[in-house]
Amino acid sequence: MNRQISRVALVSLALLASLVVATTYWQTWASGGLAAREDNEIQRVAQFEIKRGLILAANGKTVLATNVRRTIGGRTLYFRVYPRHGIAAQTIGYSTQSRSRAGIERQENGFLTASNANLGTVLDTLGDTLRGATVTGNDLVLTLRAPAQRIAESLLAGSCGAAVALNPQTGAVYVMASAPTFDPNLIERPAGYARIQATEAPCSPAAPLLNRATQGLYPPGSTFKTITAAAALDDGPYT
Repeated sequence: MNRQISRVALVSLALLASLVVATTYWQTWASGGLAAREDNEIQRVAQFEIKRGLILAANGKTVLATNVRRTIGGRTLYFRVYPRHGIAAQTIGYSTQSRSRAGIERQENGFLTASNANLGTVLDTLGDTLRGATVTGNDLVLTLRAPAQRIAESLLAGSCGAAVALNPQTGAVYVMASAPTFDPNLIERPAGYARIQATEAPCSPAAPLLNRATQGLYPPGSTFKTITAAAALDDGPYT
């Protein structure tokens, strides 16, 4: 009898230890990952209570992404709108309820929602929370130059391809255009996503959501000439 009681006690202790370890894991180490999951509905709603920061072009004036305020069920929520209707659409991406986020909206979500670990952001967010004010995200100024971006997109119109202009000294991206493109304001409109997917272009599939500048697969053509030229310069006969 004592042996059976000892076995039951050992099994109970093992189960209790497993429960403690599992609870600790899910509430500490795994909590961040769970909160960041795209299917976390609570986190998704909470994100829309935050006034996301603006996304601006290099001049700091051209607004590429802003917010519209709506009151739903007594709660003030902020939804994304894109006033330039698709300029640098694949680069900027989108932030929506139904399809989550893409592009810079996804990559810099922590910065735009003031949930990054920067000390200044933490203090500002804490102050807003204590006052009961709306938490406001950080504005993001890109290196994209709107006039040059528009020219690139107009030249690519009706074709499938990409154009990129970089500052070779700093790596700053002045232009990142991909065609065909889309209007991110359509993402959550009725039948808007289907309309984007039905985009016609001289390539198959048209894939307007694809950023061909960063995700396109192209054989090395003229892009390889820079390597050939560099090798010629290093070799000595050419200056």
